Amino acid sequence: MDNHPSAPIANPIEETANDYLQIHRIHELFHNLSASMVYNRPEDPKAFMIDYLEQLKKSRATGLAFPALVQDTDLTSVFRILDPVGLGHITYSQYASTMENLGITKYNTTPVGKDADQISSETFCQEAKKRLNELNATFHNQ
Repeated sequence: MDNHPSAPIANPIEETANDYLQIHRIHELFHNLSASMVYNRPEDPKAFMIDYLEQLKKSRATGLAFPALVQDTDLTSVFRILDPVGLGHITYSQYASTMENLGITKYNTTPVGKDADQISSETFCQEAKKRLNELNATFHNQ
């Protein structure tokens, strides 16, 4: 007879709860909401949360951009930092590492310009915006 303790049996209620949270991206929702609150530091946090959730609801219904900390102007600024002499393009390595630094792990690995190792501002900004919108869409698409 084996006297070693066996692996703990998974709690089915806990598994069901974790599945529910993952399917509906609740962890991401609270992460994005918390980050936005810390960044904006609203005087009325409860009203801010309600407004944030209403913006998400509106975005989901209309297909417009989701509330996000990183805006289009921020992406343009990032590109300018990566291209300080104004060549109009960055290397694929800069593109890929910046996507990762923005928290984007799933992005187009063969963007326009990769073959020439010249990713344009338009390509960079469009891809980053698209992927950030996907990250910020903290609801389950049904």
